[in-house]
Amino acid sequence: MKIKKIVLAAIFIVTALQIGFAQNTNESQPRPTPPPPIANPDSTTKISESVSKYLERMTDKTPISRERREQAYASLLEGQRYMWNTRPPNSPAAATNNARLAKQSFRKSVELNPLLAEAYTALAEITLSTPPYDLEEAILLAAAAVKIEPENFGGHRILARLYTIKSRLNTGVLDQSFTQKAIAEWKEVARLDSRNAEAFAFLSEFYARTNKSAEQIDALNRWLASAAALDPRFYARVMGGQGDLSPESALVKLGAAQLKAGQTREAVGLLSRAVADNPENEEAVELLSRAVESADASSSVIAVQSLQQAVYANPDNPTLAAVLAQVQVRAGRIDEAAKVLREASGKIAAKDKTSAALLQVTLGDVYAGANRFDEAVTAFQTALTVRGISEAELAMDDERDFAIRVFDKMIETYKRANRLNEAKAVIERARVVLGKADLFADKRLVSFYLETGKKQEALQAIRALRARNAGDLSLVRLEAEILTGSGKVDEAVSLIKSSMKKTPAVKGGQGNGSGDGEMIMSLPLNDEFSNLLFISNLYTQAKRGREAAEAANSAYAITDSAERKQIAKLTLATAQQTAGDYKSAEGTLREILKQSPRNPIALNNLGYFLTERDEKLDEALKLIEQAVEIDPVNSSFLDSLGWAYFKLGKLAEAEKFLRDAVRIDDSSSTIHEHLGDVYQKQGKMDLAKTAWQKALSLSSEEDETNRIKAKLAKGAVK
Repeated sequence: MKIKKIVLAAIFIVTALQIGFAQNTNESQPRPTPPPPIANPDSTTKISESVSKYLERMTDKTPISRERREQAYASLLEGQRYMWNTRPPNSPAAATNNARLAKQSFRKSVELNPLLAEAYTALAEITLSTPPYDLEEAILLAAAAVKIEPENFGGHRILARLYTIKSRLNTGVLDQSFTQKAIAEWKEVARLDSRNAEAFAFLSEFYARTNKSAEQIDALNRWLASAAALDPRFYARVMGGQGDLSPESALVKLGAAQLKAGQTREAVGLLSRAVADNPENEEAVELLSRAVESADASSSVIAVQSLQQAVYANPDNPTLAAVLAQVQVRAGRIDEAAKVLREASGKIAAKDKTSAALLQVTLGDVYAGANRFDEAVTAFQTALTVRGISEAELAMDDERDFAIRVFDKMIETYKRANRLNEAKAVIERARVVLGKADLFADKRLVSFYLETGKKQEALQAIRALRARNAGDLSLVRLEAEILTGSGKVDEAVSLIKSSMKKTPAVKGGQGNGSGDGEMIMSLPLNDEFSNLLFISNLYTQAKRGREAAEAANSAYAITDSAERKQIAKLTLATAQQTAGDYKSAEGTLREILKQSPRNPIALNNLGYFLTERDEKLDEALKLIEQAVEIDPVNSSFLDSLGWAYFKLGKLAEAEKFLRDAVRIDDSSSTIHEHLGDVYQKQGKMDLAKTAWQKALSLSSEEDETNRIKAKLAKGAVK
């Protein structure tokens, strides 16, 4: 029996879902005589309807003759041969005809022997691989196969995959009924093939979505020990093109699950291995950094030792050196990290000046993070020297991009050290190196004026810059933002409307953004829709919620795009919240979530609005958690999550997520202020004051600035 199964699996066609089959040839039990064959095998009648009748009429009294069983098996093999001929390089017409003939052969096989499970599996597969792709029909056929033969691997895998699709895994709110069915079928697949990577990968995803961490970790361990997947395409499609059934993927996911479950030491060990094997894996590097940050001293040593061995074995690999330094910094070993970076840069400078210069930039970041500002500036300057960038005007674009990055870091370092004259001197130096036609120095000077409270100077600078670049609409928006920040929102709106009249506008095209301010900035600048949303944001910034809502509604009215309508509604909800119309803001966001349950911005915004009002905090937390699950490196979402935990009194969790948010975005005054509030509640007043001072240096709104100053003065959260 097993030999026949293996032979059949070896010769059977691998199609859209790559389904295997298994045949039960046990003759020990008598089989009933099937009902008369279907009169017309090419009928439009669904085969599942006939199957249902066959199975209802089965008895255990009359055996199926050997001749009928042999004919049924021959028809099954004939159908398989036709299926082989549906593959390229056959013409589409020939493939369609062969698929039709294959379906006829499989139906005939079922008619001759209604208990031939493999024939039902074959019919289920061809139903999925040829129009009209009937999922419900395929489910009925596969269910018949496993009812007849519970050990039928192909039938169980078809059911597992189809139930996974219907569960909406990774595409929306889980359908609990189909989720449980999918889990049950993947368990069957795993039972029949104990090293099936696909089964354990999907089980781990379902367990993660249903908050079963122990089961998730077990499934990931078994995935890690599984054989290489023969067909990873279905998993990749379901997981949005990001799915990967490789052992490396399992290793990283297991490390992440262990970290989430509090198994920090185990996570550090696994993730160190993953990074040492592939230092280019950004997800593994980020997870390892987080793990080391929360690990005890002995666990940190494990990571450092593992990466040191990798660096010794690959001394010319700059990425490994950078990762090792990053882990050492997380473990508090600043000088050791600096030594690794300096030595690695020196070793490769002669043959790879680009990588050597980047290591110097990383060294500068390490020193800046430790408030060792002079050493940081020296490292940044060394980076320019190693790259060969002098005071002469640059010619190559890649050199220009690198210089801008380094100059930006030098400016920020001097600003953090409160050495403003030196920061301004770097801006002027950048003007010389980049050339007068480059806008970096001018835009950086405008930002410098704004950040130091010199709004009038910023306004003069941006207007001078606009005079030299009349067609640059981004400068128009920048001036409008400066005007709004200076209390002149009406003038700002007039400026935008004036630019709309001068520039031909696109009324209602397709949008491609995904978040309030960011998605608006991603739209075309001469687009009437995006300009109306920008005006709405200006009014929101000025705390004029009614006008903000009117502008958002106007944007909504001029577009037929469903995606853009959602963007307009997101902007409207923010305007309604600003206007104090909390009920309408909540209703707008819930309406969006009815249409798109996995919209991360709507999930985050609704959760944050509820948190700010101290309402429905448990629901708010769940909403924000869903947003973070969808986009785990979004600093705004992490800030919201940390803030929700703070409001719930869970300070350790609040600190963790806010520190994650700061690590991703160190330029948000809101995140630093929230982190300071958490430290204050924990009694860590020195850390609280440091965080608030950082927030104050980044704040540009008067209300926010006054609030942070009060916290610094009183040492208490209002």
